[in-house]
Amino acid sequence: MAIPAFLKKKDIAIYILCILSFFAALFYNELSLRKAPADVVRSGGTIITNDDASYINPPRNYLESNSWGEDYGASKLGRFIRPPGYGLLYLPFLKVFGVPASITALKFFQYLLFAFSVFWFYSILLLLVKNRKATLICSFIYGCSPFAIGFLSYTLTEGITPALLLYYVYLLFKARAALTARGKNSYYFFAALVFAFLFIVRPVLGVFILLLPAFLLADSRGLPFARRVLKLTAFTVVALSFMLVWQVRNYNIAGRYVGLHPIYYADGNTIYRAPFKAYWEFAGCWAERGDVGFSYMVPMWDAAIKGDTSISYVAFALNQMPAEVVSYFGKQRLSAVFRDYQSAVLYQKPYYDKGLAMPMELSEEEQKVIAGFGKLTSEYKSEFPLQYHVIAPLRVLYLLAFNSNLSLYMFQVTFRGRLWMEALRLLSYLLHVSCFLAVFLHLFFFRRHRLISLVFGWLPFMYLFYLCYFQRGVEERYTLPVLPLLLAGLVSSLFSVMQLMSKKQWPE
Repeated sequence: MAIPAFLKKKDIAIYILCILSFFAALFYNELSLRKAPADVVRSGGTIITNDDASYINPPRNYLESNSWGEDYGASKLGRFIRPPGYGLLYLPFLKVFGVPASITALKFFQYLLFAFSVFWFYSILLLLVKNRKATLICSFIYGCSPFAIGFLSYTLTEGITPALLLYYVYLLFKARAALTARGKNSYYFFAALVFAFLFIVRPVLGVFILLLPAFLLADSRGLPFARRVLKLTAFTVVALSFMLVWQVRNYNIAGRYVGLHPIYYADGNTIYRAPFKAYWEFAGCWAERGDVGFSYMVPMWDAAIKGDTSISYVAFALNQMPAEVVSYFGKQRLSAVFRDYQSAVLYQKPYYDKGLAMPMELSEEEQKVIAGFGKLTSEYKSEFPLQYHVIAPLRVLYLLAFNSNLSLYMFQVTFRGRLWMEALRLLSYLLHVSCFLAVFLHLFFFRRHRLISLVFGWLPFMYLFYLCYFQRGVEERYTLPVLPLLLAGLVSSLFSVMQLMSKKQWPE
């Protein structure tokens, strides 16, 4: 009996590996869910986090009231606080299966999407190293080890963005390799469409749109100038189309441009207001960890919104801040700014108690807090430029990169301390760190191959630079979308080094 074309003998191994990867993701995540405390697992079988409600509630509200968004009282913020991509993915599962079965269906879809991503990873890596056996081994590590599956049982964007970004890159390489104009245009169209969805799932990944024109321009050098411009314009419009529709919709609601992720929108009646943003910019001077900052700012806000502005909350905040920061600015000066922050929350309290939207114009109390934290931030930058511009971003990079990436509960708690677990954590740690170091290796070894250098070097570097220098967001999950690319870059860099050492042809 003849083997179907899509099941060529040389490819059967990767199809089997994809199936194994699905069951590996299922095994790791479901076992960890069974080991996790019951109060952190929602009905339907996913981990509950502070952020995920803002992804799964809008589609539920849409089916109930035909209005997309969260319940933020009279505030317009809930209508557009999160981009809609993940919620749109969840919507058909919710409509077909209802609650809580839709959560289970979404989770299994994420397992399945991960399994498909193993094929895309394999295909991309095979183009780079041209060694089928080595590519299968590396794909096995990606798909069947617990290295990259830590958020598949969460209702967060990290459950799908690594696979979506891989698929986008895979389609671009397929377009580059296509032999006919029709084939190229089809792949570029679907690549643009995948990016359009990725962009409204996680806008910060928008930097990867640069791959589309880079591939298009490299692939159409022989075409007339007007035709090149037409193709570039058409596919770019497709890639931006979903976000443009979302932004027009938000403009019609707010009467102004609200941004890609307007968590600090002025009428919002939560902790996330401009004074808190000003504080966070100050804390970013030394790259404060999110859990540390929230450990003292959330209790301070919670108490003040109930009318309690005790100095004890300020004292606790100062005790959590770096000693050198408190020593330089002095407790009196820092306390004054935090006391002003408490007063600003008191101004917010009547609106909060009545469920009203905050005025679009900031109050004098809030402006005073913003000016106070802003002055501290400016002075810190001026007095400690090395700490602000170099040491703090490097600290963020260290916290993001130097970990095992084994985030599941059973790896961090249940089996922690056992010999086999610590060995697994060490291996994963070494692999994870190597992936980040490989970004710089890839910039060097593939510097003459512009597209490969862009995919696995420059764009991951730009994304990481944004996280470390501008956002200063110390959450390991933020790096997960680019982790498959980093792993592919690591493997291809190692092969380049081996080729160089053996004096084989330099990778072009």
